[in-house]
Amino acid sequence: MRIVHALLTVVAVLAAGSPTPPDPGVASDIEVVAEELGLPGVAFRVVSENEVLENVEYGMDGDGAPIDEGTPFVWGSVSKSVTAATVYALAEHQALTLTGTVNSILPESDSIVPGDVTIDDLIHHTSGLPHDVTELDVWGRAERALDVVPTLDVTVADRGTFRYSSLNYLLLQAIVEKVTAEPFADVVAREIGVHTAGTVAPGHVPFFTFPRSIDTGIDSAGMGYGYLSGSIDELSRYASRQLTAPASNSPDTVPTGSGATYGYGWYVETLADGTEMRWHSGAVPGYFTHVALVSERHLAVVFATNRYGELEADALASAARSLVLTRLGMDEPRTAGFGLYEAALIAATALAVLLALCATKTLLGFRTAPGRWAPARALAALAAGLLLYFSLPALTGAPMSTLARWAPDIALLFWIVLAELAVIAVALGARVLLLRQWTTAHV
Repeated sequence: MRIVHALLTVVAVLAAGSPTPPDPGVASDIEVVAEELGLPGVAFRVVSENEVLENVEYGMDGDGAPIDEGTPFVWGSVSKSVTAATVYALAEHQALTLTGTVNSILPESDSIVPGDVTIDDLIHHTSGLPHDVTELDVWGRAERALDVVPTLDVTVADRGTFRYSSLNYLLLQAIVEKVTAEPFADVVAREIGVHTAGTVAPGHVPFFTFPRSIDTGIDSAGMGYGYLSGSIDELSRYASRQLTAPASNSPDTVPTGSGATYGYGWYVETLADGTEMRWHSGAVPGYFTHVALVSERHLAVVFATNRYGELEADALASAARSLVLTRLGMDEPRTAGFGLYEAALIAATALAVLLALCATKTLLGFRTAPGRWAPARALAALAAGLLLYFSLPALTGAPMSTLARWAPDIALLFWIVLAELAVIAVALGARVLLLRQWTTAHV
């Protein structure tokens, strides 16, 4: 799930301090984007510390109910700022110290992180932990993060440099569970006032460009990095409180290498007009959220939708950023039409069709003698299949089971192409063997 931190977007700040009421006879720009991108449901709010300034609820949830203020969404990595704020609150209560080492509080992590890694390193992604998706998004996992930590098998890099990894926040969740001896969700509710939803309707992933329902699983050990959930009401109330919260306004940030800095679960960016904005996107298969804080303007912006696939990330991010900059009085055209998802889908489909034609031709020519290059062609088809089988998971950094959640159409085409290569290899090999048997029998 390398994902969320690369999504630059859905940030909204109002140039004049209060939004212009939409023309009731004209669809909002949120609705227009939802229609263009095929988003089944969207919730959008602009809030101050005390009131809702703009509100749009559009479309349907995965159960067919209209999106409203109580519809729950999975928050994805927006959960990280909630976790960081919870840890900050525990530090204020002197339940832990941010400069304390992880292993001194969490000896279960001795085999994972070096002895000098601190809680502050986890908060700022400077622990050296990798973003290993095989250890993340384990749907149906009911264990505490504290129980999962000893099972982790990762290779840690040098401490001190920003390296985004959800494993940092899995460890932070485990630390919260350790020092409080309480369920993580209960601590978050008490310290931060965020109450996670019990159930969430199915989300949607792209399937040959159309939204396909996916029953987004909940990972209890991953609440700290991505699996908190709640309505637009709950998320916007949280965002409103963060406009003045100490953790979410802390100057303690580290450079990310991309022009922004990072601290306490937020990217910190200075806009063209000098305004400081803190933001974070969040995504799991089927859901995408974004929260932006602009404290000096007393505004927070919250966006949530129940469709997300990793290959669509750029298109969604570009559209969201265009919405935001429009509210800032800036004009930035968004990426339209052809994108990474469409390119991957067209390439994979074209390959599947081409191999289908080759397989058909090979099978139809079964009664004819194979050409002299038939053995080489059979071996080439077999080698291509093996190369694809092992290389695609390696290139994506995720097993096929994970890819099937984020991009089920690409995963389906992957298996179709493998099957076609197998048919070609077997058919060519069988023709060669049959020819040799016939030749031997008639010599």
